[in-house]
Amino acid sequence: MKKILSLTLLILFSFACQPYKDVVIDPFAPKFVTLDQTRMYFNNVRATYYDIIPHKKSSETTTIYRYDKSVLDSTKAIIQLHIVSIPSKDNAFIMLAPNPFFKGYQHFTVYWKNTDTNQIGEIRYKQGGMPDQFLFATEVYNLLNKEDIEYEISFGDTRTPFLTTLQERNAFRLTLVDFYRLVTLL
Repeated sequence: MKKILSLTLLILFSFACQPYKDVVIDPFAPKFVTLDQTRMYFNNVRATYYDIIPHKKSSETTTIYRYDKSVLDSTKAIIQLHIVSIPSKDNAFIMLAPNPFFKGYQHFTVYWKNTDTNQIGEIRYKQGGMPDQFLFATEVYNLLNKEDIEYEISFGDTRTPFLTTLQERNAFRLTLVDFYRLVTLL
């Protein structure tokens, strides 16, 4: 009886750890409006997992957050995601922040391959505003929730592995989960 109870609890905890793994967000339906209760939850619970990024142009009511476990390695292609919160306008948006490895390129393509089914695809990004950054990040997020996907990214004449470690994938995914909660998409 104890074995059955232990097994049941183990299964329950394993499913509870990733409650949004099967949720697919529509990349063509961006949302940037926040509510008082979602801002309160983010500020009181989730913001402790973020570093606040100082920014010269941001006003005193704008706050830029970077996940504190983000990979800061400049020897490989990493796109950090920042959550930009503007409570005075009840807005938040996701901002892409490519590291110095990109050499200033703001146009890139993520190539992905499912190693089980050999299905392939690409996600393109051209420097743009909030909806373009939401579209790109959400398309990558939807793939991150699937198993056995390998990524490469190209910019200029460079093509290199992308999102290769669990820490890189988790930083990307968890930042978006917090953003989606903030704008009530989750």
